[in-house]
Amino acid sequence: MEARSSNLSKQIRDGLTTRWLGKTIHCYDAVESTNLLAIEMAQQGAPEGTVVLAEQQLSGRGRGNRSWHSPAGVGVYCSIVLRPKTAPSKGQLITLMASVSIVKAITLRTGLLPRVKWPNDILINDRKVAGILLESRVSGGQIDYAVIGFGINVNNDSVDLPENIRGKASSLLMELKRPVDRGTLVMEIFSKLERIYDRFQREDFPVILEQYRHYSSTLGQRVRIWQKDEATDGVAVDLTEDGGLLLEVEGGEQIVVHAGDIEYLRIL
Repeated sequence: MEARSSNLSKQIRDGLTTRWLGKTIHCYDAVESTNLLAIEMAQQGAPEGTVVLAEQQLSGRGRGNRSWHSPAGVGVYCSIVLRPKTAPSKGQLITLMASVSIVKAITLRTGLLPRVKWPNDILINDRKVAGILLESRVSGGQIDYAVIGFGINVNNDSVDLPENIRGKASSLLMELKRPVDRGTLVMEIFSKLERIYDRFQREDFPVILEQYRHYSSTLGQRVRIWQKDEATDGVAVDLTEDGGLLLEVEGGEQIVVHAGDIEYLRIL
């Protein structure tokens, strides 16, 4: 598969002000999955900050092997190779810092007020506009590489969304009522992510957690967590130092959840 220089990639290359993130960009008209390509590149020694960007994904993936609908020319489908110098136990914080970066960039470039549904869904008016997928390899007790991928519904109209998710998903265009420049948004995300990742590398984890708390739509909510076929109800009270969700369940007991599908419950 041959990378091509699209108008989007040229705009990003010409305007990028980051020090290392995005200095190498591989842009494609269509790929099966940007994460799969980025993982291949990471395994072949691609340097930290390498970016895979596509105008369309044919088999876009979300968390739990769910599909991510990725129509051509309207969204952002991007994966980034990172090589964090940290223990695998801190890996989930990469998803959290990517969430913060995307929320900040959308707010700055559109004026919209997105929030994060733990751990990796970006919502506007309770409808999903973006998702994040982290995949990594551990070697010798450390993270060898981490690929952080994200898909954002930018200029999708309602007809661009599958019928089964139209009530739950949205786009920046649908919320803002006007198109959004994708290149400018991507450059802003890269800038925010580079800054917060520098903090991550310095092990400044409390700052990352505090920023995530600020943008969280989950904390304080009564929620139901699904893990396989088992459901746990409780109140999301805080984050742990490694990015897990602290849940207060019946009887006042507190448990930590690191993965699962979450739904918000109405308080009757």
